[in-house]
Amino acid sequence: MQYIVTKKEMQAIDAYTIDKIGIPSAVLMERAALCVVEEIERLNPLKGRVLVVVEGGNNGGDGLAAGRMLLERGYQVDIYYIAGFEKVSQEFQQQRNVLHHLGVRFRKSIPNKEYAVIVDGIFGVGLSREVQGIQKKVIDSLNQMQGIKVAIDIPSGIDATTGAMLGTAFHADYTVTFGLVKLGMFFSEGIDACGEIICRSIGFPKQSIEHVKPMIYAYDNSDLDKLPKRINNSNKGTYGRVAVIAGSKNMSGAAFLCSKAAYSTGAGLVKIYTHESNRTILQSQLPEAVMMTYEDYEGALACVEDALHWATVIVVGPGLGVDTVSERMLYELLMNAEVPMVVDADALNILSNNIELLHTSSVQIIMTPHMKEMSRLIRKPVEEIMKNRFAISREFAKKMQVTLVLKDAKSIVTNGGQQTYMNLAGNNGMSTGGSGDVLAGIIAGMLAGGLSLADAARMGTYIHCQAGDLAAAHKGKYAMLASDIISYIGEVMKDE
Repeated sequence: MQYIVTKKEMQAIDAYTIDKIGIPSAVLMERAALCVVEEIERLNPLKGRVLVVVEGGNNGGDGLAAGRMLLERGYQVDIYYIAGFEKVSQEFQQQRNVLHHLGVRFRKSIPNKEYAVIVDGIFGVGLSREVQGIQKKVIDSLNQMQGIKVAIDIPSGIDATTGAMLGTAFHADYTVTFGLVKLGMFFSEGIDACGEIICRSIGFPKQSIEHVKPMIYAYDNSDLDKLPKRINNSNKGTYGRVAVIAGSKNMSGAAFLCSKAAYSTGAGLVKIYTHESNRTILQSQLPEAVMMTYEDYEGALACVEDALHWATVIVVGPGLGVDTVSERMLYELLMNAEVPMVVDADALNILSNNIELLHTSSVQIIMTPHMKEMSRLIRKPVEEIMKNRFAISREFAKKMQVTLVLKDAKSIVTNGGQQTYMNLAGNNGMSTGGSGDVLAGIIAGMLAGGLSLADAARMGTYIHCQAGDLAAAHKGKYAMLASDIISYIGEVMKDE
């Protein structure tokens, strides 16, 4: 597990480390600078010329220390100090004094030279005002220059909490950040401005992080030990029965993707309840699945009745359509189900017109809306949700007593508690039709394996995106399909 911190949380961790633990800020700065230097050496092993641009804060101090170390290692380094602040930080002044004693002179403007690497040490995570004046002009100029661009801690001009661009922003190829990744690196303009994020430890003690208790966290590969356990003395009934209620007339794709994903994550049995027109193609595509079909209203209700008695987990919604038949099917499930249910896609659209049904249902529910579906559910614009996604998601989950998976470029999972899971894996190749159907099936597979709702939602989201990353690595982000995600689930979950 790893934490993702807001600006205030990072500042609190830093302050506790210095003031309470007693690690001097100068020590942290030297460690940070060394991390930057090591990454520049990796990116620029032929020791091409480096430009370091700084302002008078602690981020600039990191830049000065990095510039000094690069000079000591034989690099040609130009240091441009913008000097747009009336006051400078104590740490910056200390680093400036060291360079003065070493005879290093600062540039008073950006030299007209070619650089292999350009280092941004202008603003750090504390920035809260819009970038203006000389700093804006400098950042805009740096963005036009050729060379590998490296940001220290966070690109200058990006809000470390929201990811918003404050007037302008440095566009990095690589961002070397310290201790913990910052929330703003994954949203709004921040997600593109950071380039590749390289998180390096500079010695923040575990005690400092635990004292602050960051509210947002993510999984990493060490968390795969939370996967459902399999035993030798088992059979297909041991690992759950997943009912997939999906696919309206001649709409078989979503039902196929969801069902295959559930099987691929370890479900013992999957039974598809769908329109009769989908029978032939689904039986040919997924012969492992059991099937029950309907052609009319009475047949649809018979399918629901069967699912209620047969299943240990129910998925409802993928490709189901929105009409009187699907509405009644969802109503019967919500009123009568006694097993966990994943509510996705068209089932969410049905609920958006009658959200109060959730208050009358006692079913344990995982809801998986994307931003537009969430907008319909709560009657708020997508833009507002994106700006306040964590608070809105927690409030909704708590009020409706559900586990919520809010799908986006970086999905989040909450059951209304203070700490929120955020998924850091995944890529833009997953922005393709059917990807959400796969996720619903994976989460169902996790539930069938015995995980709790919250654990299934978190692990399912993580597995989904890890498989998506493997698919992108093998197929490319342009060419990958939702079915490719399923193909790599086994690679993520396999026993070593």
